[in-house]
Amino acid sequence: MNIESLLSRLKGVRRSGQGWMALCPAHEDRNGSLSIREVGGKILLHCHASCAVKSVCEAVGTEIGELFLEESVTAGVIAEYHYVDEAGTLLYVVERRAPKDFRQRRPDGNGGWIWNLKGTRRVLYHLPEVLGAKSVLICEREKDCETARAALGLVATCNPGGAGKWRDEYSEPLREKRIAIIEDADEPGRKHAQQVAASLAGKVELLKVLELRPAKDLTEWVEHGGTREALRDLIASAPEWTPSRTGYANGFVLTPLADLLAKPDMPVDYVLENRLVAGTVSVVVAKPKVGKSTLARNLCLAVSRGEDFLGLNTKAGECIYLALEEREEEVRADFRAMGADGSEPILIHAAMAPAEGIFALCDLIRQRRPVLVVVDPLFRLARIRDEKAYAETYAALGPLIDVARVAGTHVHLTHHAGKSMKADAIDAPLGSTAIGGAVSTVFVLKRTEAYRTIESVQRIGSDMPKSVLDFDADLRRLTLGGSPFEVDRHESEDAILAFLEGNEGPQTQEQIRDGVEGQTKTIRAALTALVASGSISKTGEGTKGKPFLYGFPNSGSQHISGTRKPESRNSTQVLSNLAEILVPENSQKTIVVPETDTDVLEL
Repeated sequence: MNIESLLSRLKGVRRSGQGWMALCPAHEDRNGSLSIREVGGKILLHCHASCAVKSVCEAVGTEIGELFLEESVTAGVIAEYHYVDEAGTLLYVVERRAPKDFRQRRPDGNGGWIWNLKGTRRVLYHLPEVLGAKSVLICEREKDCETARAALGLVATCNPGGAGKWRDEYSEPLREKRIAIIEDADEPGRKHAQQVAASLAGKVELLKVLELRPAKDLTEWVEHGGTREALRDLIASAPEWTPSRTGYANGFVLTPLADLLAKPDMPVDYVLENRLVAGTVSVVVAKPKVGKSTLARNLCLAVSRGEDFLGLNTKAGECIYLALEEREEEVRADFRAMGADGSEPILIHAAMAPAEGIFALCDLIRQRRPVLVVVDPLFRLARIRDEKAYAETYAALGPLIDVARVAGTHVHLTHHAGKSMKADAIDAPLGSTAIGGAVSTVFVLKRTEAYRTIESVQRIGSDMPKSVLDFDADLRRLTLGGSPFEVDRHESEDAILAFLEGNEGPQTQEQIRDGVEGQTKTIRAALTALVASGSISKTGEGTKGKPFLYGFPNSGSQHISGTRKPESRNSTQVLSNLAEILVPENSQKTIVVPETDTDVLEL
């Protein structure tokens, strides 16, 4: 429809600014309260007496779909899907427009279009191909049908309108055929697949329903490497659908255990190997200034490049980083120091969170379906009045958990730790235990005078034992060190070597413990490691009279610093020339007493 056609159907039309005013046909209007304007290829109607646009359209004999200007028919169109009858005659066209909008039009018989399907026969997509095939895939939308045809060489169809719009009449062309329904990985998609299956039950030769996890639909599954042969195998292994075995009950999808066990195992889709699973939510918890944001940004950069992070593989893809309490300058400086050059698929929001909070993020995830989203920090996004309230916290996180599962996105949250870091990592987050209970992975960061540590508790994958995080302050990069005990042992090794260099001759373990800081067990382990590597030698027997001595190989004298005689001498041995020693008459008798040494610990 063009603007002139619409204006000709109205009364009292007059020019007003950039548009027109007219008497509203939907009510008894004497004041000219209907506003008409052209904006962005559309005709906008607004009644200042609050009449609905639908009522105005009905009063002039048109529909809302006809308010698009004819010259904007193809503006923003991503794809056109032609629905034809058995003979191939065009019945109507479905347009897919960015970002995900669908419009329908039918020929008007004069070379133009009517923007509705009023009175038009509805048919299955690619109806002639469907009629000639024995096996047919049924998808939710036309895009997946085109993927099946182009990438897999299979006949596929769908109904117009998408999920929830199946009619029983669509089942008739499918009688006596072998049908596989591809279920989209969301609630509307699953419900739609069950609706289609119920309509086909008893009419077709074979009926199966399958979901291509972890992909959201057939197109994404193919993009991730799915092949014709793999799909055939999945269909072959799927159980046959029957109304009595699977169905919806009050909104629940009920699957018998036997069917569940019969489904093939799907590999876990990790964003970070063995730690972060696609379609789940994680949280990193720490006190202020320990490195939560640094860890999150390092993770973001690694995923965007598909590089290893903390020695683990990552899944490459788009990342969204929400910096909700730091200035843009700080975020920019960090990424620049880490070596980012701007080619990475990272989108950054460095400002306040939108008023809609988590719901706005859910919409963003649905639109872009990124691999990773970082929320830094959680409570700047979530509108939670009482952080200690379990029910309120869990309810706030619920929509985020649901959309992550459907989109296959991993959502990583940063959050402050409680005043006293609990021994159990699940209890570490500040506020309610609902945070630790709701997420799939909890990372806990801690900082001591010597180093930072990281550990994780996993719902899926293996727990990360407490490990030291090495931080390069110049590059703002994090790498994984050993365990705290290993790090302490290495430091003790260096201290022992320095101590031996600064003292003459071999030293006992007691002397080393007195001269080197650290726990006894750490020093013992360090001595054992140094001896095993050949860095130092170990002599002696480990007895009271002959304790072990530690020194550099070939260091010479075995004399113990601070003793009266060489320790190698048997202290109870009587010397052969003792009688030749002149002793004054008034001297007391000499008594030979064995020396004692308490350092007899064997490593």
